Amino acid sequence: MNAWTKSLAALSLLAGSTLSTVPAGATLATAPTVNILPATPAQDALNALVARPDSPLPTGTKLLSVRIADGLARVNFSHELRDNFAGGDSGETRTVNAILSTLGKFPTIRRVQLLVQGNPVDSLGGLLALSDPLPVLRPTSEPAAAPQNPHRWLHRTPHSAG
Repeated sequence: MNAWTKSLAALSLLAGSTLSTVPAGATLATAPTVNILPATPAQDALNALVARPDSPLPTGTKLLSVRIADGLARVNFSHELRDNFAGGDSGETRTVNAILSTLGKFPTIRRVQLLVQGNPVDSLGGLLALSDPLPVLRPTSEPAAAPQNPHRWLHRTPHSAG
């Protein structure tokens, strides 16, 4: 048994949430194929948001994937994000803003495309248009300035005060 085979026999690969150990005596030709998808800090942060007991995301929502390229995070959630949503206008804003502010902590992410089961979401509650990528919400220690890109209202506009 050569050094490569010995090393291969002891190698364990982490792929997603499953741990796969290469059997003793395996060679490169007989080793199982495992797609390695490393967890990203953004994926970890969204999983933490989903897992919080007071999560603003609907019950049962699962994060399926996060793909980040050229400043765009394509965030794919399970169908529960849409199917279990029951929050009205303020609930929709709270849910979307939680996702946008969670990803806004990462300087390489500028926009977020929300997906459910791999498909773009038109809206959760009928207030916000979500079919196009949205700008992230960045944490700031300064007083909030007027938004550069105000929310895109889908069906109605907010009531004016006064």
